[in-house]
Amino acid sequence: MLDLGVLTLDWLESMILPLTRLTAFFAAAPIFSQSAGTTRIRVLYAATLCFLMAPMFPSSLSEPAQVFGKPDLLSLMGEALIGVSMGLALQFVVAAVVTAGEQISMTVGISFAQSFDPSVGSTPILSQFLNLLALLVFLTAGGHTIVISMMVESIRTLPPGQVSLTDVESLIGFSRIIFKGAALLAAPLLLTLLAVNLGVGALSRATPSLNVFAVGFAVSLLVGFGLLFVLMPAITEQMVGLWQEAGSYIRPRLQGGA
Repeated sequence: MLDLGVLTLDWLESMILPLTRLTAFFAAAPIFSQSAGTTRIRVLYAATLCFLMAPMFPSSLSEPAQVFGKPDLLSLMGEALIGVSMGLALQFVVAAVVTAGEQISMTVGISFAQSFDPSVGSTPILSQFLNLLALLVFLTAGGHTIVISMMVESIRTLPPGQVSLTDVESLIGFSRIIFKGAALLAAPLLLTLLAVNLGVGALSRATPSLNVFAVGFAVSLLVGFGLLFVLMPAITEQMVGLWQEAGSYIRPRLQGGA
């Protein structure tokens, strides 16, 4: 009985490194890191997935705890860094969508109608709508299953315990997707609304008695929401492209590539 207990404790010890990687990923990735998912739920997600992955782990009856090497502080920090960096790569897409929504809200004139979102702070309603749309696109396309399967596969291709610093430089370089994605999502609306504002300005010069603020605000709202409705398929397509770009960044790094 004592030997069985020792083997069980050693087996649990061998699960610490994979559990650290998965927990860090669930804590940083979108959807899983929403305010509705408490820390306890995220740890439960990671523990359940780690338990389901146990049959694919290499086994050693003589030294079960040495499968991935002896867990130490440096190994735990390395695994946490891998999980957090992969989650941040997905969060960059969410940041791009929120930034695009803020720019559109400012141009349309509804940025003053802000509410507090616990996941991203004080954001305009339009940013929250686009954020929810992006997460819905991610779930509808099966992105959550693809990313989780990549994390599971990384246990085999990039075994825990092999401490390697995450390529921070490439992660910082990939953060450009925030600005590039925001520009791609917001550019059609912003350019059209710029033309509308120029037209309203020219109209106010032609008829000085016209209340440019009342007319311009109403026209911007109508044109902005009309364009948003018309361009929604194109915006959704751009969101799919951003998620695919994030997946293309994550995959080689979970397979041990650069």
